[in-house]
Amino acid sequence: MELTPTTIWQMVTTLAIAPLAFFLKSSLDRLREIEVGLARTRETLAEKYATKADVHADIGRVLDRLDNLDRKLDKLLIHRD
Repeated sequence: MELTPTTIWQMVTTLAIAPLAFFLKSSLDRLREIEVGLARTRETLAEKYATKADVHADIGRVLDRLDNLDRKLDKLLIHRD
């Protein structure tokens, strides 16, 4: 086998690209792991914390109760006089 400049250049580029390809593959594998972890974290947060709609619904119920109490107090104070 003769070592022509073309053969030497192919060897050099192969040796330069191989570590780059390995680094790229390991980086993509790590990125996939991070995406899976992020998805699990989002699922866990959704189980632990209330959504904006839930909070608004709960606040609405509390305000309705307070309005009812306000009306009852108004009736009580009006009938006292």
